[in-house]
Amino acid sequence: MNSKTAKDLLSVDDALDHMLRAARPVAEIEHVLASAALGRVLAESQVSAIAVPPLDNSAMDGYAVRAAELNALGDTRLPVSQRIAAGSVGEPLAVGTAARIFTGAPVPSGADAIVMQELTSADGDAVVIHKAVAPGTSIRRAGEDIAVGAPVLSAGTRLAAQHLGLAASIGINKLAVYRKPRVATFFTGDELVTPGEPLGPGQIYNSNRYTLNALLQALGCEVLDLGAVPDDLEATVAVLDEAAKRAD
Repeated sequence: MNSKTAKDLLSVDDALDHMLRAARPVAEIEHVLASAALGRVLAESQVSAIAVPPLDNSAMDGYAVRAAELNALGDTRLPVSQRIAAGSVGEPLAVGTAARIFTGAPVPSGADAIVMQELTSADGDAVVIHKAVAPGTSIRRAGEDIAVGAPVLSAGTRLAAQHLGLAASIGINKLAVYRKPRVATFFTGDELVTPGEPLGPGQIYNSNRYTLNALLQALGCEVLDLGAVPDDLEATVAVLDEAAKRAD
């Protein structure tokens, strides 16, 4: 008969505290492609080697202009001297002209504002601007999002989709991450049967194997599934020994 009483047993909180105090963090570091780093824990902080955006660029589809050349009291008609699409770099803006520009395209030197196309109308090879704008309007400045040398990701971060996108935006292809914790699982009981096999008298399907392995994988662990173990002391000792050698 078991002589232990409820007072002798550890509470769940005490048991968890005991295990956490005995735990040792994984120290080994791996370098993996950013595309394969989802859910991994970052081992080294990252700073940006580039500015984002790299150049002053247009926040709107519209026209690059010199703000001082716009009529504050009425329409301004300017010849369109060039067309600048995203991914291309325009020429310096000629005095007294406008440049057709699209979202994300670099602002040409000489221009200091963007007039969004909704405030304009086309007139042959010219554009009529219906409302004056202030210098700096609709321009995203170089480094406005991320400056050169700015910290972007901290060590210890569990990498989510937005972190990987951020890493990609500054050109990072590989990330240093901690090795996944290795967790061994095994399942004891002569009554356990793998799903897909017929049940015999007194047997049940081994649902815990699928539940626990999936939970561990969702936590970012590398699972070493050592299978089902019969109700035998020697077999149980052997699998515990193997688990201790192979897993964290």
